[in-house]
Amino acid sequence: MPSRRPAPARRILAWAAFAAAVGIQLVGLYAPSTPDGPGIPGLDKMAHVGMFALVMATGAIAGLPPRGLAAVLLAHAVVSEVVQGALLPTRSGDAWDAVADAVGIAVGWLVAGLAMRRSRTRRRAATAP
Repeated sequence: MPSRRPAPARRILAWAAFAAAVGIQLVGLYAPSTPDGPGIPGLDKMAHVGMFALVMATGAIAGLPPRGLAAVLLAHAVVSEVVQGALLPTRSGDAWDAVADAVGIAVGWLVAGLAMRRSRTRRRAATAP
């Protein structure tokens, strides 16, 4: 009977991806200032969606419980906006950023679910007689 746990190398890679995603998110949210971008409307919101989707997807794939991870990330979305508005003089808090974060969490959860379902299907096909 095949093991339901991912191979050790795959688990290490999943946790490394999660750690990198968290690092990217922390830099993106708490850097003293944001880099000057090309001025594309909505780019900031897309960055928020992407950062939170990446953390949610990699965390769920690494094996963290999705509901718990989503709850922590939602709290982090709110706290990060308060910190930006209150403690980072060159940044500002924005409720719409928190909404974009929530969208990113949903997208990441969906992506993780699809990736894990695909992986299970492949494993079953590989072990079928």
